[in-house]
Amino acid sequence: MNKNKVQVVAATYQVNNDHVDDREYRISASVRQSAAGQTEVIENGVISALNGHSVATFRRYMGGGLTVEFDATCPDQTATLDAINGFIADCEEGGVEA
Repeated sequence: MNKNKVQVVAATYQVNNDHVDDREYRISASVRQSAAGQTEVIENGVISALNGHSVATFRRYMGGGLTVEFDATCPDQTATLDAINGFIADCEEGGVEA
């Protein structure tokens, strides 16, 4: 295959916040970025308590749509949503660090 006939237009990374020592939740997701480094979609997002108990799942669409499904046992939906929004902002603001 001739390398000049194809180019990367997007890449998907599995990301998490495990490196953050003072986090309240563990958050992971698949993040698709354009070749220019712009976050396009965040899929398969999972947020769980530090003890591993699942709290919610989420997906962030292009254009700003956000879908969140809270588990029935979610102790604090407001704090959970704040954590999700912070994670999304981190992904969009600085891009994904490989």
